[in-house]
Amino acid sequence: MFDKLIEFLLNIIEDIMPVFFVKQYNNGILLRMGKFVRIVKPGVVFKIPFLDKIEVVTIVTTTLSVPTQSVITKDKKQLVVKSVVKYKIADVELFMLNVYDSTDAISDITQAIIKEQISLRTFEECTDNDFDNTVTKKLRVEMKKWGIEVDRVTLTDIGQIKSLRLFNEGALIG
Repeated sequence: MFDKLIEFLLNIIEDIMPVFFVKQYNNGILLRMGKFVRIVKPGVVFKIPFLDKIEVVTIVTTTLSVPTQSVITKDKKQLVVKSVVKYKIADVELFMLNVYDSTDAISDITQAIIKEQISLRTFEECTDNDFDNTVTKKLRVEMKKWGIEVDRVTLTDIGQIKSLRLFNEGALIG
């Protein structure tokens, strides 16, 4: 209970303060009564108490581990693929005003592109070093719409698997 009270008091103090400090590795946006006013850069930012709110985001390069997925190649081989995306925020306004959950967005689109590209290739083509570059180029195009600059997509694990799927349509076990 005390932690909520402390959080509430800190929020009030932040709203009262006419200045806000943006750290070197962040950028942000200034919202006045909920509407976009301008992009804020690192340093001291002056604001109107209670009317202005500053939302910040880390803009330095970061990585996202994309969950493992099972896909089928053009030659009907089942693969399991794990990848990592290295990216940074290039356009803070686009990013903060158009993407709600960037982690999910990047992960979902990366998985979709990998699935699409693997389904167009044979197993041997998927294990080629150039395959990472193809996925990276496709993801760059998609992420640019949201102000995200993709540096590289790396397939960390790609291997052939055999799977057995059991379907139990409404049968009770036990």
